[in-house]
Amino acid sequence: MTADDPAHQLSLATEHLQQAIEYARRGKKVFFDPEDPDTSRLVESELRKAFEAMNRPGQPLYRANPAPPELEIGRVRRLLTHDYGDVILEGIWRTVTDDAPTLLRQLSRVRLPKRD
Repeated sequence: MTADDPAHQLSLATEHLQQAIEYARRGKKVFFDPEDPDTSRLVESELRKAFEAMNRPGQPLYRANPAPPELEIGRVRRLLTHDYGDVILEGIWRTVTDDAPTLLRQLSRVRLPKRD
């Protein structure tokens, strides 16, 4: 398995999503605590890594699987990676509590494209 291998990228995405969810289990109050932003930073970092890994396999993965939605994954990845000033904690909280569990289920059912 190489770094560019879709199976490797999906494994990384799963690992980072699971870690983000685990950090979020500290609770909403801890996540939004302005005096101690560590939890929100950890969640954001893990989500950024997860969405980057989901974005890497590219078109063959998305053609082989109707979900997860490519455009949404790309949008979230770009927001987390390139628009740091625009990242809103409420959006990160919703992503980790609402979207991440769904993405984990979807990733567990992903069919990898056949290699040429």
